[in-house]
Parts: sequence; C-alpha cells; structure tokens
Amino acid sequence: MNHSPPRNRRDLDAALTEAAAGALTAAGRAGPSVLVVTGGVGTGKSRVLRDASPGPGVLVRRAAVGELADRGPYAVVSRVLGIDLGRPVPADAEDRLLARLDELCAASPTLLTVDDAHEADAASLSVLHMMASAARDLPLVLFIARCPDPEREHLTRLLRTPGVAEFVLPPMDEIDLDALVRERTGRWPGPRLRSALLPHRDNALRVTTLIDDLARLGALGDGDRVELLPGRETGPAGPLEGDHAMGAVPGRLEGPVREVARALAVLGRPVGPDELAAVAGREAVAIVEPVQELIDRGVVGFDPEGRIAFTHDGYRDAVDRATPDPLRRVLHAAAARHGAPSAERVHHVIASGAPPEAVLSAVEDAADDLAHAPAVEADLLARSAPESGSSAAAVELAARRSRALARSGQMRRAETAARTALAMTADPVRTVELRRVLIFALTVRGETAAALTLVDEALAGAVPPHVRDILVEHRRQLVQLGGLEPLALRPPVPDPLELTLTGLVTEAVRLCLTGSPHAGAELAWEASRRHMSAGVDPYEGVSSDIWPPFVELFLGGPRAAQEAMFDVRRLRDDRAAHWQAAPHQLLSASIDMSAGRLDDAAVSFDTGLELAESGELAWTSMSVGARALIDVLRGDLDAADVRLRAWESGDGPLQFGIPQPARARVALLEARRKYAEAARLARVLWADAAGRNCFLWLATVAPEWSRVALRAADDELRAVIARDLARLPRPLSPALAPAVLLAQALTGPGDRIVGQALEAAEAARLAGEALTETAAWEEAAVAAASRGDKDHARECARQALQRAEESGASGVAGRVTGRLRAVGVRLGGASARRRPTTGWAALTPTEARIAELIASGLSGPDIARTLHVSPRTVQTHVSHALAKLGLTSRVELAAVAARRAQGSQDD
Repeated sequence: MNHSPPRNRRDLDAALTEAAAGALTAAGRAGPSVLVVTGGVGTGKSRVLRDASPGPGVLVRRAAVGELADRGPYAVVSRVLGIDLGRPVPADAEDRLLARLDELCAASPTLLTVDDAHEADAASLSVLHMMASAARDLPLVLFIARCPDPEREHLTRLLRTPGVAEFVLPPMDEIDLDALVRERTGRWPGPRLRSALLPHRDNALRVTTLIDDLARLGALGDGDRVELLPGRETGPAGPLEGDHAMGAVPGRLEGPVREVARALAVLGRPVGPDELAAVAGREAVAIVEPVQELIDRGVVGFDPEGRIAFTHDGYRDAVDRATPDPLRRVLHAAAARHGAPSAERVHHVIASGAPPEAVLSAVEDAADDLAHAPAVEADLLARSAPESGSSAAAVELAARRSRALARSGQMRRAETAARTALAMTADPVRTVELRRVLIFALTVRGETAAALTLVDEALAGAVPPHVRDILVEHRRQLVQLGGLEPLALRPPVPDPLELTLTGLVTEAVRLCLTGSPHAGAELAWEASRRHMSAGVDPYEGVSSDIWPPFVELFLGGPRAAQEAMFDVRRLRDDRAAHWQAAPHQLLSASIDMSAGRLDDAAVSFDTGLELAESGELAWTSMSVGARALIDVLRGDLDAADVRLRAWESGDGPLQFGIPQPARARVALLEARRKYAEAARLARVLWADAAGRNCFLWLATVAPEWSRVALRAADDELRAVIARDLARLPRPLSPALAPAVLLAQALTGPGDRIVGQALEAAEAARLAGEALTETAAWEEAAVAAASRGDKDHARECARQALQRAEESGASGVAGRVTGRLRAVGVRLGGASARRRPTTGWAALTPTEARIAELIASGLSGPDIARTLHVSPRTVQTHVSHALAKLGLTSRVELAAVAARRAQGSQDD
C-alpha cells in the first residue's frame, strides 16, 4: 500500500493529473497506474477525481455506485466499461469484461473512474483487481474513490497490489475553500463567511449545504464578494449551529416527504416513480408532491434516465441513519416483495431481518443471478448473521457462504466462515460437510498438517461410506501434495475407476509423477469429465480441472497441454471455480517454458504468482523455481539470485516435496562457473527426489545435471543419473523420451554422444520441447568439437544458437559459445547475438507476431485465441513492443507492422 500525503487538494489534483498523464503516455512506466483516493462521506472525493485531467486524446469513462439502477454482479465494471452482460450473468463474464477493456485501450489511452468503490458489488471489485494488474501493461489509468468504512476485502487486496497508490484526502485549506465557494455562488467569499465555513473544511458537502441554507435563509449579502450578513452566524435559527446541515436534513422532513425519502434510501439506487411508490406503500400519483418538495430542498433530483435519486450519497446516508431499525426493516421487506429474484432482492430480504429460511429461499431463487458470481453471494451472506441461530437453514447459509468464499479464492475468510458454521451445528452430516470446506481451504493455503488433523477428526466420527472414501483419498492426496511420504509405486486399488473423483485425481497425479503419464492422462480426463456432473458429490475432486494440462505436458508435450488448457479453462468458467485462475495461469507458463517461449513464460509466471498471492494459493514452489530458471536461461543471474533468496528466506511448502527452487540454484551455480558446488548440490537433490520416487522430475532435470556432472568431472553424479534413469517406466512418453535420451548420451560412453544427442534433438523437435532440443544441439556440438570434428561442431552450434535466439535464451547462447571456445572452436559469425534493446529487431518472435496480428485487424482477445495464450499475456507483449519501438498506442504499432509487411511484399 502506497501512502503519499498531499499537503492540500491542489497538490492532490496535481499528483493525480501528473500520474495519469505519465501512465497514459509511457509504455512500461514505473509509476502508479491505479490511484485510490480515500476519504469520508461528503469530503469531496468525487470532485477531486472529476477535476483531475489526463489531458487531450484520452477516453474518459466514469461510474459511480450511487448512480447505478442495477447493483447486481459486475454492475459497476459493466457500467464503467460500457458493456451489457445481460442477466443471468454469463459464465465467461470476466473474460468479456477484460476483452472490452482491451478493446477500449486498443482504440485510445483510457482513464476509468469508479466512485464509491466501497459500495460496489464484490464481483466488480474482483475484476477491478484484475484491471489494476492489466493497467501496468495497457495505456490505462484507474481512478478509484472509496470510504475507509466499510472495509472491503477486495479493496484491501487491491491496495497491496504493485502499481497502486493511495492518497488520503486532506482537509481543504483556505484557498480550496474559497474556490469551492466561488464554484457554488459565482463569487469569492468574504472574511466572515470564510471564518464561519472554515470549521467545516474537512467536508465539502457540508460546506456546500451550509452555503445553500444560508442563501435560502437570506443570510448572504450582495456585492462583489459573497459575505455572511452581520448577526447571522449564531442564533436559534442559525444554520451553523449544532450538527451540520446535511445531517439535520432528516429532522426537517415530515409526513409523506419523509416516507418517500426513507423508501428511496432503503432502495439505495435511482428508481422510477412507480417502484418508489410501491415500496413507500402509495399510489404513484401520491408521491408527486413529496418528491417535488425533496427536489426543491435539493435533496433529490432526476438522473438522465428520468429516475429519482439523491443528489449526494450523504443525504441518503443521513436519511438511512435517522430511520429507526424496525421501520427500516419494514421498508426492506417491501422492497423485497416488489423485487424480482436477484442478488438485490437477497439483500433486501436479509436487511428486512427475515428468518434464515426466508433468506435461504431468496438465495435459491436467485441461483441464476449468483451462479457465476460466488464473491457476490459470499458478500451478501456475510450480512445475514447466520450465527444468530442454529436452525438447519442458518447452518446451510453459513455453509453456502464458506463455499462461496472458497470458490472465489478467499481462503482465509472461507476458513473463518466454516469454523463459525461448525460451532453452530451438532448435525453429523453437516459437520462433515463443513469440515470438508475447511479442509479444502487449508489445503489451498498449504496448511497441510492442519488439514490432515481435520481429516483424521472427521474419519474418527460417524460418516457415510462414500464420504469416508472421499476423506481417505483426500488424506492420500494431502500426503502426496505435501511430499510427506515417498510416492507409492503401486495403485491403491486394482481398478482405479472404482475410486472417488478425489481418488482419481490423486492417482492420475501419482502415475504422472512416477513416470507413467500415459495412464495418468486417462484418469485425469475422467475425473474432469465427471466433476460436478449429475449425482456426483460437489465436494469430490474439486481440483479435477487443474490436472489434465499438467499430465498432458509430460505425455504429449506443450502442444497437447495447450489444447488441454483451452478445455479446462472453459470448464472453470462454466463451473465458476474462480480460485483455479492462478494454477491455470501457472500451468500455462510451464507450457510456454517447455515450448521455448521464455518471454511468454516469464509474463505468465509473474501474472500467475500475483494471482496466487491474491487467491491465497500456497503451492507455488514449482513456479518460483521455474521462473528463476528462466532468469538463468536468459542470462539475468542477479535477478535469479534475488528471486531464489526471497524464496529461501520464507517457509513456503514444496509441492510434492520436489525441490524445484533448488534446481534453479544448481543452474545459477553452473552459470557462475561454480561447477563443483553445483554438482554437489545436484547429487543431494537427486538422491532426495529418487528416494521420493519422483521419476518424472528426475527425467526432466537429468539432461542439465548430466551436463553439470561433465563440467564438474563428477563421475559419481553421472553414474547415479545413469542408474536411476533405468528405473523409469517404459515405454517413455513422447514428451519425456528426448530428455531421457539426451541424459543417457551424456552419462554413457563419450563416443556415442553426438549420435544420441542428434537423435534426442529430432525427438524433441517432434514433441515441441524446444529447450530440450536446444540442449541436444549444444551437446552434439561440444562432443563433435571434443573429438576434432570442428565443421560438424559449428553446424550443430548454429542450430543450438538459432534455437536459443528464438527462445530468448541469451544465457544458453553464451554458454554454448563459451563451451566450444574451451575446446578450441570459435564460431565467428555463428556466435551468440544479443537481441538489440530498441527497434523492430528488439522484438521477440511473439511480440513481432502480435504486432502483425494487430496490423491485420485482430483484437487482443482474438490474438489470444489465435496464439493460445491468455489476453493478459497479449497485453504484456504489446506493452513491451511499444516500449521497444518508442510508440504509445496500438494504432502506431499496427502502422509500423503494416509498413514492414508492405516493404517485404515490395521486395
């Protein structure tokens, strides 16, 4: 969270304007792209956001929560982006919203302003968080105004996001106050009026209300300056006595006027006369005069659509506070009766004080509206206070809230909600269900020991046979995920299809990790197919849609895994499993890395790790290690070291017990030419993984550690690798075979390295395993040079360098040239070439391809689908391309790409 205390509002205006202008004109900027203004009701946040100007040529779109007639899921972001999602909310709502954002930013630099964000629906706040992340790579600035109370979890997370700056609104000084008076009256204030208003300078609405009241009472004189007439500062009728005028408004309302104002406050949004009359319990014609009186007082007005709305939320809040609770509940009940099944109606039912049975009925009626917005359901049910009772309906509401929190990635809150619900019930069936939600939340957060304790407690009680099977298999899954025991080499049952979905997932992953992805893939897809189908326990196999791409990556390689990722992302949207966004993003990064798209992989890992932190996903060790390894491959050794030290200083769990970060540490030691130290660490790690039966991982690291063994002259490590590779199940999958073949070449007789390395290179090419192919060409080149065949060495080296350049692996290219130089082969024109930092030649292949697709007229989402990457990845590549070319918009990028294409055709 960034705090920059401005001395006055002019400083704040300048800071906002400067930040917006800088962020919208410079790609790859370092400054904040999300600016949050925090202040109380009526302090002038809206005015500050409105006055800050981003300059010419910027599309500005605004949304204020108080102006929304529809407060359903995604209402705020739909309004600010100008898109109608319709009702019920579609499964791909978030993708549509982010696609619209991409479309706006592609057309011009964009400033989006969201006022009163503390009152926004939770689904909108979740998307705002995503937009804040995307703003770092788009010509986009977000201005957000919020009150510190009520505290909203999504806004708290947003303030912790990189690229977000918070400004606490300072009180007005005399200059600010004078400007406000002049804006309101057309004249500068005199000294008596200024002195009278200065005590209220912390609240702009209070000041303007006082000015209006003084004018209405004839207390302001004529002249060049607006001045408070003598003797009008105090007195029984003096407007400056007691509470401020805005808070005193409810006390001045009587009869039908007060009734209408209270009904409008309870509805909380602009409404038509018929709806307002219905909630107030009157005929439409009977509210004409009350509404007119409220208009004359400046309390309400008509919005552009002709709906009645408070002129400021402060008036609404004042009327609402002055309404006794019993009367407020009556009005909420009336609003619920006249509302269609929706999230809004659930709100009114809860606020009416309805019993849990009625709330549960309303939630079930609104199932279509809430199906793909679990964060909204969780927010609504937080207000239902189910802890006040222990009826079956109250417990179900608490359970629904804990499930909704978990589905939306709010695991700590899900744990709290589940524990609260557990304390409310003694029903054994419900107790087991709640424990399962709690176990899931703890599992995602990496609290393996606590989750296992809960599983054992549940198993010690009376549970239905099928649930007992699920819990037993979840226990096995926890032990496997946490690497608490060596992986089993035999299946738990003769026929795995007899297992529950949780058991199927666990067995699929076990088979893959022990080196049999062929069998694992079949089970992974079966679990995903059956998850959430009719008649299946909804608690079964909740991670089913994560594992198919993981297994396919080690079976068919990156292309097969990419196709699987496309399928499971669609399933994630259909099933509203928002918590899976982070693991899917991290898997996409692993796929890009295997395919040799290191720049794409780095972007996806960074985005995925950010999502994981936001979604409280603890199982990131594999991704942290892979991201550090990318730094080494790209030659950024210091960045790798910083990343690994940060991991090593924490206490994050190792997924499956696999020491992936330490693997990157071995690579870093090798890159720094500490070969003996690298080999010693590799021996320790290899022995640990072999003892855990992690044959899949051993196959993956075998080529690089065989190379380390050669460079360190560590025959012991070579022998261990050769011995354990023989334990791998056969036949090898197409994705694993190239790596194993290359490692066998490096650990076997030296005279066979060239031929086997070339065979491995071809197998890797067919499987799409670009990094393995590069390594194979490298080893063929070094081996050929060592036996004196310099021409063949140079030819193999050219292939290795070309693949390294295509992947962006400048560190690998440097290693190739260095190793060949050591054996007497200089590559000359074939030596490693570093990509320029500016100009078209600086673009990576993916960046250049995206620029060409933009020039052909494709949108960001279209490009994402074409290249099988996420829209977020496309945004980042566009940002990088703009920075390298010194451009500021996609229009300019498209023009440059089109001119290059035309020039190529002319040639």
